[in-house]
Amino acid sequence: MSTQAPHPALLIPGPIEFDDQDLQAMSHYSESHVGAPFVAVFGEALSMLRKLFQTTNPASQPFVISGSGTLGWDQVAANLAERGDEVLVLHTGYFADSFADCFETYGVKATQLKAPIGDRPQLDEVEAELKKKHYKLIT
Repeated sequence: MSTQAPHPALLIPGPIEFDDQDLQAMSHYSESHVGAPFVAVFGEALSMLRKLFQTTNPASQPFVISGSGTLGWDQVAANLAERGDEVLVLHTGYFADSFADCFETYGVKATQLKAPIGDRPQLDEVEAELKKKHYKLIT
């Protein structure tokens, strides 16, 4: 049971509701990003991400981004695609429009494969789209 005062739910993307245990942990002083305690926790986080992504290869490098999803889009568009590349954006909601816009900002040609809001493009639709042209990335 929560000890938090009743409050309205803020229905925006991202982590907005916190368990009491998480709030308590966040009240702890900040750790140095080069200190041994942080390095240990960060290493454990990377190991757990490898497990999540079903790889045992220690050379696999998951990225932990301290920022919004938009920061992640920008990193992908700026670093994994080049001007003129073709990318396929699987449209599963309104944020796909923004992701496609982000690619276009970098001169990358984004094709959106749209599904109704709340749904997703079906596998046969994705396969058909992939036969039309070569895409450098699929998001």
